Amino acid sequence: MSSEIDYNSPLISIQTNLYKYGGPILMILGTVSCVLSLIVFTKKNHRKNPCAIYLVACNIGYLLQIYTTMLLAILSNGYNIDPTVYSLSFCHFRYYALLLSAVLSPSYLILASIDRILITSPNALTRQRSTLRLTYICIIGITLFWLLAHMHTLFLTRIVEPVPNLIICSFQPRFYIAFINYYTILIQDILIPLLMIILGI
Repeated sequence: MSSEIDYNSPLISIQTNLYKYGGPILMILGTVSCVLSLIVFTKKNHRKNPCAIYLVACNIGYLLQIYTTMLLAILSNGYNIDPTVYSLSFCHFRYYALLLSAVLSPSYLILASIDRILITSPNALTRQRSTLRLTYICIIGITLFWLLAHMHTLFLTRIVEPVPNLIICSFQPRFYIAFINYYTILIQDILIPLLMIILGI
């Protein structure tokens, strides 16, 4: 047991330092990138382009991901500050934001790809379907869909103490953990990348 702890100690130290020093750098770079993209895509000449609107929504989704999921990971792993173990509401919010932010931006990119397919169609009627009105309806619709689809995490997460002096925020055991694992594999790891590849081709 002692040798296993000695073996894991440098790995834990490396992980802590990566989150402590590398995490804030990545947050700053990600924020600058999103803000620059937002400045470009919100210029007056781009506001009438449906694809630019999808990219604005995508960058807002990335900012959401940076300042929820990434920030909480940096605080808990790099600075040993984990507000989710002290507040059940924060525990619910963490997993809700984690699942939501992982699918929002890719969904907007998929919609942008569909819009590009419509606009480059040789059929004039198909090209006319790429409108700002449809863009806003799609963005609001997909956002509401994912907001509602992940509501279960607001009720099925809890704070547990698996071993003495170790408190963690976790999903409900058994069925719900299996459901989340299959959901993550099917939606986030297979369906979304597959759709992006197909639409890219």
